[in-house]
Amino acid sequence: MTAIRYDIIPGNYYSAEKGAMLYPNGFPDGVLNAEGDAKLKEHCDKNLVKYGWECETTGKFLWNGITYYASAKTLQQVEKKFDIKTIFTDKDLRKKEEEEAEKLRKLMATEEWLENKVLEDSATRFVQGIKRNEFVQTMRDINPTIANARMTRVTQKYLNEGYWEADERGHIKPGPKFPKEKLPKKEKVQEEKNLFGRKKKRR
Repeated sequence: MTAIRYDIIPGNYYSAEKGAMLYPNGFPDGVLNAEGDAKLKEHCDKNLVKYGWECETTGKFLWNGITYYASAKTLQQVEKKFDIKTIFTDKDLRKKEEEEAEKLRKLMATEEWLENKVLEDSATRFVQGIKRNEFVQTMRDINPTIANARMTRVTQKYLNEGYWEADERGHIKPGPKFPKEKLPKKEKVQEEKNLFGRKKKRR
């Protein structure tokens, strides 16, 4: 997909030649994905340079192995000349990332998410033969960002309502209410005879 990303968010950079700068190479820049447009790719390849700072000259590109790096002025020219419709900026990306992060925070705050997370975490720990207190602590260690009160509420629910139970040695194992589909699938072991008639196991 042909697209342009403008990196318009300034930062703190320094150059021995130019001193303090707002942009890595001293000028607003961005990258161009020319995939799907042979003429655009040919145009960029004809105007390649070896170093990023050389892209300050309008019309020059640097191939970084994935996209073409260029100044914002160059990209604006290309955008109009080749009628590129997919345009976004670092600010757009950061906003989207922040929105996704906020959605995840809200999801993680629900009991449904936490209960499912702890169930999945516990599914791979039964084989370790851990007793109750250590098992509960293991669940907390796996989820260090979750408040102890929330973890206590969930682990107590699973212990009291039959999702987890202790065997005759006190080791926690799946209880009758534990969803079987969450347990790791056991590999099938097949036996086959070798040339000498001895059986060997094959997974």
